[in-house]
Amino acid sequence: MDDHHEEYERIPWSELTSAASPPRGRMLYVAAALVGAVVVGVVVGRTLDSPSPEAAAPETSIPAGGDEMAVDPTSTEPAPSTVTTSAGGGVYSEADLMAAPPTGPERVAAVRAEWFVYDYFTADLEPSGTADILGALPSGVELPLMPQDASESLSYVEWARAFRVDEVEEGLYRVGVLFRLLGAPPDRGFSRMGPRAVEVMVAVSADGGTTVVDLPSPIGLPAAPEPGPWPESVAPEEVPAEMIEAATAAVGAWGSEPRFVSGQPIDGGWRIVLTLADEVGNRWPVAVRFDSGGARIG
Repeated sequence: MDDHHEEYERIPWSELTSAASPPRGRMLYVAAALVGAVVVGVVVGRTLDSPSPEAAAPETSIPAGGDEMAVDPTSTEPAPSTVTTSAGGGVYSEADLMAAPPTGPERVAAVRAEWFVYDYFTADLEPSGTADILGALPSGVELPLMPQDASESLSYVEWARAFRVDEVEEGLYRVGVLFRLLGAPPDRGFSRMGPRAVEVMVAVSADGGTTVVDLPSPIGLPAAPEPGPWPESVAPEEVPAEMIEAATAAVGAWGSEPRFVSGQPIDGGWRIVLTLADEVGNRWPVAVRFDSGGARIG
């Protein structure tokens, strides 16, 4: 049997304690710093949680059983203006709200009138025929025989734009619409017809619903203004080279192979006419204007 010899190591607790314990003065400094940090944190937290003076609403109270707010009778300050808050928490000023594009029943009526003109004057092979037109008109109306149901010719509305909206009475608007048709008789291809204008009567409900009240009413095209004549051209050698270069650079992104056609002096500058080629080789005349310093006008 082997003799067991057990060895015990002695841990110097007193030395470790004295080494790990900081001096008393240092402990006081650390404690003071911790207290100061707590105080600063409380002050900063209360500052962040409290609303700013500009955003804080004036205090009001509603007495029990009363219908009006009780306010301080000695206060002479006006009540703050109403603001709208966005979903992200931002506040829109009154100027921001006024800067929004105008909308309203006039715009709704204009959109519906354009839509109706597209449907009304498009006669193609759509199986629904006049269903879209009847859907826009008051229920129960009967249409005369329409090209959508009887004609072998085709027509498409190339474009339609409202140019005038007049309120006839509350909720009822007369909309002037300009449009142009592409038409194809049975024996040949499509051709572009001349522009036309009609008035469309549109009723608009409070929630933005629309009904076209009657069939389109033909009107004349709006009268065109009479601007002054174009300026007269001068000899090509009289046009400053820097003006031709500026015009060529200005239109380079629109087309290719710019070619100088003519130049006309205008008040304080020049009008330069060039032709530009598009992707299929058609050349289109364009005009650009510059002041005497080479800056583009308009």
